[in-house]
Amino acid sequence: MPISYDVEKDGLYLRGVQKGVDLGVAKSAWKMHKAGNSIRIIAKTLDLTIQQVKEYIKEWEAKS
Repeated sequence: MPISYDVEKDGLYLRGVQKGVDLGVAKSAWKMHKAGNSIRIIAKTLDLTIQQVKEYIKEWEAKS
């Protein structure tokens, strides 16, 4: 008898998907900042708060 399991409902899978989305948004914020966009414009474009943008930029600066 085959075992079926919907991985898309798994908590760890969903956490990984969210982390991937956050990672993509963080990288976009950092790239926009490097391109000379203001934090306010980045926040408005990516639908984030100014604080989130600052955190994402700080995070990516530490990685590079």
